[in-house]
Amino acid sequence: MDIYVHDNKVYFIEVKSLAEVEDIEWFEEKCDIFERILDRRPDGKIAVALNIDLEALKRARGLGIKAIYGNILEESGG
Repeated sequence: MDIYVHDNKVYFIEVKSLAEVEDIEWFEEKCDIFERILDRRPDGKIAVALNIDLEALKRARGLGIKAIYGNILEESGG
């Protein structure tokens, strides 16, 4: 996970070539850990992926994670 800080705003960012549901859930767990370490909530959580599984996209939206992606895959390849 990357953390970007600018003008006192904090963004947690995860970059993947393929994002699946498990990746989104693990990113959310890491965000929770870093929130406790930094003692503050991020101004945004962003998952960047070349390809994202449809279920992962739905899960990200449900968790309040902004997803930036190239393609949506109906079924995961793994």
